Amino acid sequence: MRETGNKTRSLARGSAIYSIGNIGTLVINFFLVPFYTFFLSNEELGYFDLVASASILLAPIFFGHIELAVLRWVLANNNPKNITRVVSSCLMVFLIGLFIFSVVFSVVHLYTSITLAPYVFLYFVSIFFYVIAKQVVRSVYSSLHYVLTELFYILIVLILSILFVSEYGLIAIFTAYGFASASFLIYLLAIKITKHIDLKAVRVNVTKELLNYSFPLVLNAMSLWMNNQSSKYIIASFLTLSANGIYAIAFKIAYVIQILNRIFYYSFQDKMFAIYGKDGFKDYFEKTFNTYSGLLFSILYLLISTQKILLPFIIDTDFLEATRYIPILALGVVFMSLASILGIIYQCEKKNMHAFKTSLVSGLLIVATGFLFIPKYQLYGASSVFAFGNFVWLLYRYFDVQKFVALRVFFWRFILYIVIAFGIYSITQNEQLWASVLAICLAVIISLYFSRDLVRKFLTVLLKK
Repeated sequence: MRETGNKTRSLARGSAIYSIGNIGTLVINFFLVPFYTFFLSNEELGYFDLVASASILLAPIFFGHIELAVLRWVLANNNPKNITRVVSSCLMVFLIGLFIFSVVFSVVHLYTSITLAPYVFLYFVSIFFYVIAKQVVRSVYSSLHYVLTELFYILIVLILSILFVSEYGLIAIFTAYGFASASFLIYLLAIKITKHIDLKAVRVNVTKELLNYSFPLVLNAMSLWMNNQSSKYIIASFLTLSANGIYAIAFKIAYVIQILNRIFYYSFQDKMFAIYGKDGFKDYFEKTFNTYSGLLFSILYLLISTQKILLPFIIDTDFLEATRYIPILALGVVFMSLASILGIIYQCEKKNMHAFKTSLVSGLLIVATGFLFIPKYQLYGASSVFAFGNFVWLLYRYFDVQKFVALRVFFWRFILYIVIAFGIYSITQNEQLWASVLAICLAVIISLYFSRDLVRKFLTVLLKK
């Protein structure tokens, strides 16, 4: 009993640490989305979203998701020699991947003439570097270093965007990410990351072992990209860039749930890696998953009930159509977040091909149904396809992880959660003020009830921190 209590307190402490940086990142990111709507047209925002979506796919393809292997190997063995071997191998993979990407980008630009090509290239390189380097910081140093880098990175992007986007538009945004990554590199040098780098320590067998672990995660990332991002390219192809701009705003606001999920995910991942194979692993995972599900749906209720009141104040009127699609997309994000939590079991078991298999089914389903429904039902079709695909992913992954850990989930609760979400959404369809107030009151009361234990423990630890 004491051991379980210690695990719970440790998880809460870890979540509190990650929340310090991630809540700040969340607030800044949430501000950036409406901020862009006042200075970019629907078409410009649609183009930026396509570039950002492409970076999500290209990073794992060219760099093999090596950063996740670094995390797994260093957290499992923090011996200085092991850290040097792993970090040095990671650097070598990054340099080779960057060279190959540069060649491919130049060839593609030669034949297609990419809009704002130099700035797009700068943006890609900045994102690639940051994605890998921040996980190195997380594994080699601490979660506190990680969240601080997250916070300051996005803060630099915010400040530079505020100063220059009105005059330079997309160029200012792409360049802001370049400056943020350059600042992060200076930070890495300041904390002496170089003492963990020795190219002589690079071993082919170590690099191969890392890539053997991470390669299935590349396939998983590609299928996740189909899940989350493919609809945007279908929208741009069959509808317009302007429509993709609207969808991008709706998706980014709904994605707030996944950013909040990240606070918990990283802490839970660290904890599961630490206690995997020990007594109580199954019971702890099962209890935490069921409790956490209630918290995610609580966040969904609050988002659905408040969006029509809040968004007119924080996004440009040209983008308010996004409120029609946010509730549907947010439900899909909840399903996606819960599926990602289940995926930690694959990482513990080192069965990443199963992660790829389950996400691939969802990704292919979204792509196939997207071509069928988006041209006919437009953004409603895109939102519904996303929610349905992620529901299938969650369901499939739940049954698949039973091969490794026999989890027990209360399905009737999930049905109740979904019914309540549709109920609150129905109330918000009434344009009267009383309906919005009623929806918010119901959302708050239900949310506090469903997540009462988790919120109480989390706030207690956070206040102590």
